[in-house]
Amino acid sequence: MPIIERDINKSVFADKDEIRRAIAEVNARMEFVPDPAATVEKVRAMMQAEGIHPEDNAFTAELMRMWYEED
Repeated sequence: MPIIERDINKSVFADKDEIRRAIAEVNARMEFVPDPAATVEKVRAMMQAEGIHPEDNAFTAELMRMWYEED
């Protein structure tokens, strides 16, 4: 295992402005427009309109299947 040496004179904190710019760039490439008025209730209503029922746990089940999928 490699040993990581840290220079105590360098900051270990991320530049949040740089991260915000990177996220904005990715959002623009994906043509994603954040909706500040989005709520959990609106998402649930949209899912139910598409026939997805939260009690089915389909999303979680698929994540678990992918996580534990054997190679």
